[in-house]
Amino acid sequence: MITLPMPTAAQLLQLAETYAQATGLSLTQVGVKSCNNDKIFPRLAQGRGCNVLTVERAAAWFYDNWPPGTPWPIGVPRRLVAV
Repeated sequence: MITLPMPTAAQLLQLAETYAQATGLSLTQVGVKSCNNDKIFPRLAQGRGCNVLTVERAAAWFYDNWPPGTPWPIGVPRRLVAV
């Protein structure tokens, strides 16, 4: 089992907002793509929460699907890749 760094809810929202801006998608669309949940990022933007499994699934998706050429947000943990 691989352990991935776990972002906070605020950091996860930062990832979603950065991804949305880079791709032209809405937060709802990013939620569907990242964890099949259309309400997660609008909820987080309202200061509400989500469960840890949703955070894990979305974080893993961002690690694997980050847009090329888009800087990773400073201060957000990122999975290290062995070279």
